[in-house]
Amino acid sequence: MGNVNGAEALKALYGLQEKDLEIDRLQKEAESLPEELLAVKAQVEALERELESLLERQSELRKEYNRHSLDIEDLTAKEKQAEAEQRQAQSAREQTQYENRIQQIKDRIKELLELSTPIMEAMEGLEKEIARVEAELAALKPRLEELLEANQVRVEALRQEIAQRLEERSLMAESIPSPVLKEYEAIRRARKGTGVVRMLRQGQVFRCEGCNVVLPTHVAQKVIQGQLTRCPSCGRLLWKGD
Repeated sequence: MGNVNGAEALKALYGLQEKDLEIDRLQKEAESLPEELLAVKAQVEALERELESLLERQSELRKEYNRHSLDIEDLTAKEKQAEAEQRQAQSAREQTQYENRIQQIKDRIKELLELSTPIMEAMEGLEKEIARVEAELAALKPRLEELLEANQVRVEALRQEIAQRLEERSLMAESIPSPVLKEYEAIRRARKGTGVVRMLRQGQVFRCEGCNVVLPTHVAQKVIQGQLTRCPSCGRLLWKGD
């Protein structure tokens, strides 16, 4: 590669990199979500988790309450049977035995009713909480849908813009020798998107724009001559600039 061609290729490469960085920015913008969408999405997800937890707790309480109800139903039947048998008892001793049995059943029913009361109160409280969360979700979800749809429109517009920039980039790349382009792209992948940088003059010294290291004189001379030269520190290609 001659000096003039080398200088031209590096200048074209620097312009190509500006296009690449613009494409990178657009792609990053397309992949990111707007702040309001993130905030509303987080609110909806938090409410959905809260609702799931409330429904699980409601299910547990309902099962416990139903167990107590079945036990009470069973004990009530046993109480009636014992009372019927008591009426058929022939002796005072048998009467006393049935009385004791009936009292034990009554005590257990009372105990279960006392246990059921706070469960029912808790269930009523949960129903109010569930209704509150469901109402908040119902109010937020339409806004989330609006934001998601708006974001889809935004992303589609960005993708079209990216496609246009890629076409422009492809045309620009045609003027750059293939070996130079491949080397630039390899460096760009390794160096966070920057494969070529300018050499900056500060007084009597030259610095790499990429890593700010002072360049040795022989390296600076090669860059001034338009030779394909890498920064000895960061490895990026160096361009003398306009």
